[in-house]
Amino acid sequence: MKTENEIRHYIDRTTTLKAFFKSLPLHVTEIGDGNLNFIFRISDESGNSLILKYAAPYLRLLGEDFPLPQERICVEMHTLSYFKNITPSLIPNIYHCDEEAFCFAMEDLSDYKLLQTAQFDQFISLSIYTKLGSFLAKLYAKTPPRHEESYYENATLKRISEEYIFIFPYIENHPALMLPEFFTPMPKSELFMQNIQTLLTLFQDSKECLIHGDLHTGSIMVKNESLAIIDAEFSLVAPLGFDVGVLLAHILFGEIYAYFERKPLNYFAIIHALWKEFEKEMGGVPEHILKQSVGFCGAELSRRLVVPAKAKPLEAITSLKAKTKAYELCEALSIALVEDFLHVKSLEDFIAIVERHLCVKTH
Repeated sequence: MKTENEIRHYIDRTTTLKAFFKSLPLHVTEIGDGNLNFIFRISDESGNSLILKYAAPYLRLLGEDFPLPQERICVEMHTLSYFKNITPSLIPNIYHCDEEAFCFAMEDLSDYKLLQTAQFDQFISLSIYTKLGSFLAKLYAKTPPRHEESYYENATLKRISEEYIFIFPYIENHPALMLPEFFTPMPKSELFMQNIQTLLTLFQDSKECLIHGDLHTGSIMVKNESLAIIDAEFSLVAPLGFDVGVLLAHILFGEIYAYFERKPLNYFAIIHALWKEFEKEMGGVPEHILKQSVGFCGAELSRRLVVPAKAKPLEAITSLKAKTKAYELCEALSIALVEDFLHVKSLEDFIAIVERHLCVKTH
């Protein structure tokens, strides 16, 4: 279901979707630059619109030579429906799910921006990060309805996360990597590699709660003080610290961009807003979640420097000299976080590590 005619035909024979639109003809436009799936905006002459997401039997970015199970989108439907139940104001409306056709229709968020993009050119209300802290606390506090493991996680996508976060980045000249010409990774210490292995084992074996699995600033959309969390196909039952750490890493990518583009830094206020609401709703954060969040943050910062899916804030830095320094700073910060995460005892410890690297006085 990749052509306009195929989509129009699908809508015409799907009662729920056909009833959604009031006046023909329908306008079908492929949108987004997602790696995994095809995403279309469909609208009619009256201005009614929705988003249709379809999972082809391969990776959209690389084509038919890279097969992927279509069931990945069923996992996303199940997880988003559960998230909608526990945090209704933070998840887009889902209008239609079709597990046989491997597609679903959801609210059109065309008046929203990706948080990742919005970081570049506008002030983001701290209430956005407060709401994200609340979302993380609810993931930990709530338990989804019981189902077989494959209902909420796809084994192939979990393996992709394992390989591209914890394994491939540390194999020299691995064909899955894509190193920029201006960046050569430092040799990693034995301690660093031991801690990466510890984080991998946690990711594989700890069944703490159902998490988003890819909770970065490109999976969060914002409009003023409203936010919508999307793209949950990587969801799985795993340590909560993984979601927290990935989100912290992408907040820091945005701040590194701001630093090298000579814009104000706001990571202290952002991280405190996120963490204090998380802590309040949790009634206190268990120490293992803090430690693991710091470790997973370091792993995410590290791997985005060498995998094909680069951190867009770093890529947006205009000067090659500044971008080179940003990569070096990011790598040094990632090493410190991974090597030290087991010794972090407070949020202030984490922020102190960040400040040693991302501080105007230092540079």
